[in-house]
Amino acid sequence: PSRFVSPFGFLGMLTFIMFITLGVTGALLMFYYEPIMTRSWDSVAFINNDVPFGFHIRNLHYHGSNAMVMLAILHMYYQYFSGRYKIRNEILWVTGVILGTVTILEAFTGYDIIFSERAELAISIAASLTNSIPVAGPMIRELAFGAGFHDFVLRFYAQHVFILPIVMLGLMAVHFPRFLVFDVPMVMAICGAMCLAGGVFPVDLGFKFEPTVPPGITVPEWYLTGLYAFLRTQYDKFLTGVLWPALFIGILLLTPFLDRYKKFSWKDR
Repeated sequence: PSRFVSPFGFLGMLTFIMFITLGVTGALLMFYYEPIMTRSWDSVAFINNDVPFGFHIRNLHYHGSNAMVMLAILHMYYQYFSGRYKIRNEILWVTGVILGTVTILEAFTGYDIIFSERAELAISIAASLTNSIPVAGPMIRELAFGAGFHDFVLRFYAQHVFILPIVMLGLMAVHFPRFLVFDVPMVMAICGAMCLAGGVFPVDLGFKFEPTVPPGITVPEWYLTGLYAFLRTQYDKFLTGVLWPALFIGILLLTPFLDRYKKFSWKDR
């Protein structure tokens, strides 16, 4: 850029670059993935072991999803602590919070459709939390998860490759600021880092989920560990797994309308 921009100012653009990267690698993986309960894990194993460059493409897709979530969270933190939501950017902030939430849901549905033991843990917890919602919970659970594992894999696959990306693109169309910060060296750096991570740090496929075999000890992805820790307490699962996260997101959405103080620095607020 012709003017100096803080390195943190590139986080939003880098998140978008990761979204494009995931779209390309995900489209390549779709050629071989089978959204069927009995074939989902085996098809991913086939991609890993037999498809030319399939191992590297899946590594890039996995590390890219984690990078996108991390960059989105850091981007939101930077915008909050720098007070950027104050300068007539309320709509950008609100769409950004919704976009960040949908980004986590997109990543969550992605590692669930592999149908490994870790995916089964996430599926069981998510279904239980959805069912705990008063009145509408069972209906939402039926809509999102279906009647069984066969319905679940196909529905989450549709959400991961079609529904949620379309929602994200719609939010991006509103969220993009008037002047998109773009810098070729930064793009080259993040793409190079992802290629390096895809070649150096292999992604473990995990164990295939077998309904007749008790699953081993497993943990969720890093961006869900906080929620998982809350769920392991003795409090009500609706309170810890649904109400508290919803209140947190609601407070973030209302932040620009509640904080009308003129100063931007977090030290003065």
